[in-house]
Amino acid sequence: MKNIFSTNPDLIQNHKKLTSLISLGILLLTVVLYAFLMFRDDVPLIGLILLAVLWLLHAFISGSQSHITPMHPPILAILILLPLNLLVSASPQLTLVKVFGLILSFSLFFVIIHLVQFRKDLPLLIISLLALSLGAALLGLLATEFPAGGIAFISRIAQRLPQISSILFGASINKNTMGGALTFFPPLLLSLLWDKDSFKSLLAKLPQFKRLPVLLYKPLLILILALTLLVLLLTQSRGAWLGTAVGLFVFLVWKDKRFLIAIPIGLIFLFLLVKQTGDGTLLGFLSLLDQGQDSSLPGRVEIWAKVISLIKDFPATGIGLDALGQVYPIYFNSFLFPEYSSTLFHAHNTLLSVAIEMGLPTLILYVSLLTSFGVMARHAWKHARSINRVLIMGLVCGMLSHQVFGIMDAFTLGKNLGVTMWIYYAIMAALFIHQHQMINSKPPQDNPETTLPGKVQIRYLLLGLASWIVFTLIVLTFCQKNIYISLLLSLFLGILLGWFLMKRFIYLSSITNISKQNQVATYD
Repeated sequence: MKNIFSTNPDLIQNHKKLTSLISLGILLLTVVLYAFLMFRDDVPLIGLILLAVLWLLHAFISGSQSHITPMHPPILAILILLPLNLLVSASPQLTLVKVFGLILSFSLFFVIIHLVQFRKDLPLLIISLLALSLGAALLGLLATEFPAGGIAFISRIAQRLPQISSILFGASINKNTMGGALTFFPPLLLSLLWDKDSFKSLLAKLPQFKRLPVLLYKPLLILILALTLLVLLLTQSRGAWLGTAVGLFVFLVWKDKRFLIAIPIGLIFLFLLVKQTGDGTLLGFLSLLDQGQDSSLPGRVEIWAKVISLIKDFPATGIGLDALGQVYPIYFNSFLFPEYSSTLFHAHNTLLSVAIEMGLPTLILYVSLLTSFGVMARHAWKHARSINRVLIMGLVCGMLSHQVFGIMDAFTLGKNLGVTMWIYYAIMAALFIHQHQMINSKPPQDNPETTLPGKVQIRYLLLGLASWIVFTLIVLTFCQKNIYISLLLSLFLGILLGWFLMKRFIYLSSITNISKQNQVATYD
């Protein structure tokens, strides 16, 4: 679609203001609807209709100037699969809530890319990230169902905290859910805290932020980081602890290779700790950390094996978002001895949760999104400077923390508090596709260098969908022969798809820029 204002220079400025105003309206409405979903597990129909109208209006006005990213094809494919997933779900009512969560997450993803385009947008972005992390930490402090057992002194602290959510809503947030949600933030907060002067120098160049109390910036960062780590400690979620530790360690090594000395020191400390606890063996030490059969490593392995056997029965469509709790008892509980029956609500592994709930085709898409995130970070890092690099380091290490958490636990797609992952995706995509504006504080001549023409965008999306369909057929071919091969193929082809979409996007951008330069030279 051609931009209706592009032929009238007098309307260009008004067009930009109108587009920004609509984008801001989409952002505010999406946040309000997500708040409804958080507390009521429902979204008002009129809100969804209004959100759809705003997006249609935005698409009509922006036309071919809309910003496409390497993440668009996988997200489009997931959107296509959502109605099918709802149709085949073993629990449509539960699935519908997660579908709403994904739709609103996608809305945030798209609108952030449109709103965050220039260096002048970064201060407000950073302040928003601080508000998000502070809000998550406070929510965790006041609304989490902290465990009564486990480490004694931590449990005593947790029991003194008021359970606001239980008083107001009669329910609390699961400790592992809260721990997984908070893993995103410590590396990002530490990256911002470690930064010396780039944030201050950025504010100095932007008149609208001159009155911002810069002196309070670092103390506020320290306060939020301390509060986040405190809540993580109180959750006693070992997966969240491990993920946060890995993310922070990778960040420290990224900043200074001398932190690699912590590896041998840590191994020596672990060896001495194992020898002084339990029966002196590693398995004995791990058993002291267990908080129940499902929490132990043998319990996890048993759960994974059962979930993989279910994936073999539902490889193409999955059983529906958040529907494992309905299906698991039918397949694995004892009818002769119901007292030994149990319920499993997720697969205790993020990748397996994606596969069992939405099928192997979605697992390919999920891995491709992670791959695109990593490759975009690498590409943006090469061209970034100052505050851009600070953000990239924090985003990458925060995403790594969450994915390590996902090895032993799971944040299923559409889960409440899972929106942070899509916000991180969006910020990284914005840093990548708007890298010229992020460096120079102003757009290049004509269109941004990574804005593809409308027809090229459509061909790119179709190419991405076609590649995904081919990869899906390959994976499904092996399902009945060996489900483990299919799972490994899904991971490999997901990585390949993400890498291919990135390389193709960069190639098309370069071709577009050369064509524009030739047109300008011909005109001159």
